[in-house]
Amino acid sequence: MITLQPGDYFAVRTNSWRARLIILKERICAMDDEAKYNHAGIIVDCRGNTYESLGRIDHYHIDNYIGCPILIARHKSMTPDAFRAGMKEVLKYDGKVYPVWRLILHLTGLAKFFKMTFPVCSELVGEHAYHAGVHTYDGWGWNPDHLADLWEISKYYDVIYEGIWKGVNDDGKDS
Repeated sequence: MITLQPGDYFAVRTNSWRARLIILKERICAMDDEAKYNHAGIIVDCRGNTYESLGRIDHYHIDNYIGCPILIARHKSMTPDAFRAGMKEVLKYDGKVYPVWRLILHLTGLAKFFKMTFPVCSELVGEHAYHAGVHTYDGWGWNPDHLADLWEISKYYDVIYEGIWKGVNDDGKDS
């Protein structure tokens, strides 16, 4: 059983046509020739509330992914102060419409060069990690599979859960 913490990150595989396209593009560009996840987000509290770039960049809940494959990672240096520093920076995007046009930049491999807009899901996570001081790159141009691969191999992250998500109990622990 795990307990979620502010500053935990997640990558998830959903089952929509857009998810399948994202995974196809990720697989083509992946160094390990595979891609498992099409979406990423930031966990903001132990109850499973999240901050994500979906239809809008906003607060959601991790239980929206019940029944989906998910990976949850925790940076070993994430502190409450680091979490708040990262959130201070990414909250400037709150309420912005999902930047569909950035997907074209991702398809062409140009996303890391054009930072003049707001981020897709994985870039939001990367920017949070950068401003929290737990990563040295701001995440622009990253995709969810890249994040998951990083979390799985980095000595600085612990994968605290990987499997089919069953939900969060009222006490903030996975069920």
